[in-house]
Amino acid sequence: MKTPKDVIVQEYLIGVPIYIHYFHSPVLGRVEILGADIRYETNIDGLRRLTPDVIVELGLKPTFVVVGNIPLVLRESLLPKVLDYGIKFTEETRRSLPPGAIGPFSLEGVIDDEANIRIFEFSGRIVAGTNLYVYGSPYSYLYWSEPMSMGRRIAREVRMAIEKDSLEKVVT
Repeated sequence: MKTPKDVIVQEYLIGVPIYIHYFHSPVLGRVEILGADIRYETNIDGLRRLTPDVIVELGLKPTFVVVGNIPLVLRESLLPKVLDYGIKFTEETRRSLPPGAIGPFSLEGVIDDEANIRIFEFSGRIVAGTNLYVYGSPYSYLYWSEPMSMGRRIAREVRMAIEKDSLEKVVT
């Protein structure tokens, strides 16, 4: 059994864990925020209700199996920074790994009590939290004036690419 002195923690970030959902549209030349969520995980989320001595006494070990996603509507003051992170991510992927990120992706991070956002991971795919917005995300209506789930957004991008004879922009 590993003890705390056998483990290396590079940095423990205190704050709200967040998964931000984006869509990069090569057809429109923009990045869209489609939502955000937090994950509910076993048994780590239940263990935080217990004191450390009880956890040790009971021999409980944290697990991080995702059992659900909780939608998160971001504070309006965070939106410019969140959008900028998505834009910078797509610009860097375009430079480093052409053609770069296309379509859905997610940035995972932590927001601390001073509203600093620390991103530490990305998912280059449709993430589970986007399935919460079957009838549209809290933000998609701002772009499209209609409900827009991630699946519908992908279909819209493909249709627009076909109509503009630029399908090569959205498929690799």
